[in-house]
Amino acid sequence: MIFILNLALINDIYRLKHLFVSNLSTAEFNSFQLELDTLSSVAKSTARLGSLSEFTRIPEAVLETPLLLLHTRGASVPHLSYDLLQMVSTESQILQMPLVTLVDHTKNVKAFGKGIAEFAGLKEYLNYVSVQDSGTTTPEGYHEKNSVSLWTRGGRKLIDPQTYITCIEALKPDMFQAMVDGDTTSNSSVKRVRRSVDDTVKFAGICANLKEKSEVLKDTPMLACITGGYNIKERLRCITELKGLDVAGYVLEGFHTNGESATNLIWEDLEPVLTETIESLPDNLPRAFHGPVTPIILLNLVSKGIDIFDATFPWLVAERAGALIFPNTLLKGNAPITETLPSVKSQALITPKEKDGSLENENSKDELVDRVFEINIKDKLYFNDTRPLVEDCSCYCCRKYSRSYIHHLSTTSELQGPILLMMHNLHHYINFFRSIRLAIREDQLQGLHSTLEQFVTSRRS
Repeated sequence: MIFILNLALINDIYRLKHLFVSNLSTAEFNSFQLELDTLSSVAKSTARLGSLSEFTRIPEAVLETPLLLLHTRGASVPHLSYDLLQMVSTESQILQMPLVTLVDHTKNVKAFGKGIAEFAGLKEYLNYVSVQDSGTTTPEGYHEKNSVSLWTRGGRKLIDPQTYITCIEALKPDMFQAMVDGDTTSNSSVKRVRRSVDDTVKFAGICANLKEKSEVLKDTPMLACITGGYNIKERLRCITELKGLDVAGYVLEGFHTNGESATNLIWEDLEPVLTETIESLPDNLPRAFHGPVTPIILLNLVSKGIDIFDATFPWLVAERAGALIFPNTLLKGNAPITETLPSVKSQALITPKEKDGSLENENSKDELVDRVFEINIKDKLYFNDTRPLVEDCSCYCCRKYSRSYIHHLSTTSELQGPILLMMHNLHHYINFFRSIRLAIREDQLQGLHSTLEQFVTSRRS
């Protein structure tokens, strides 16, 4: 796999030059090479444009960053069959496949012999195996010294690095995450944070060693994980101790425990730790941030130089019968919001127990949900609303069905309801990422951010 990076294409007066930097461009990590495209002038922003390419299984695939990974559960995008997924997007995509949703099936996949992509009937899609499901809250406090806990439908399973790599060999992904102890939050003790770093570094070393010896995985890109909670010193220690490992990139873990906890991140707490961490990472390697962060936090992460995200946010919204309606494009001029939307007060948050569309008790009851970026389609306001979910949206749902019809499907728990909401939400989010890349090219990232902030303010009033 090659990651070609255009650093901070923010100022259109700059001219891009292809530079081969001896200590970056020619560094080989197993069988793939990483190159760096950069600017000859000092950049105004740390937002990055780049591309992932030359994957072993699908060498013709080229994916632009900032990149959206399509979230799956059990190797399937929730609620969408292969045909429905094709109706959402026919572009090249990478599917995020959490091991926690696949670990019970690895023996069957291994017996099949061709990997998870063909086993799931998705061979034209690239895939990336992560450890946990970033869309579902991971219970805290259950990792052990030499293993991590995976909470499957069959209960808790302890997995050590050897077992983990055996599972990865069976799945034969195009890219995978090293095993990680990311069980930290802003409230974690210093002892817990230190242990998370110690275990993560140990796991990464074992995974890298086993990968090098594996005939199946030796050419497969592996992303190492940076942990340390909100402790800058520990995160820098993690980076230092991971140096020397042949990795294809980094995943910034340990800021939340997945699921709704990621939507409640406070940027003022996150930003100083993230800034110090990113400044210590190599420029030529991609950086990933998992979890259903809100669109505004996501734009902040992009501006700091994060390259890869996942599509857990649109899924969580669909699960609670929500339809994404936030501005996802670069508006020309100061175009006003043409619809008066129901107000959402910052304190008017609901617990998962109260929300529409349960997550089967998978998320903590103590966590809160902010619906400012969506409309609750179960609201009686939409009983006779003949408009599409979003005016001028080109998704299948908005072209064919009204809010009234989707309201009916959702309130009567018809299976078609979450299908249509997922089609719309994923289409909306994919377009959001297109706009992010365009905004970086045209020096409009701050404008896109301001548009979102104005939208949020209008809904809070």
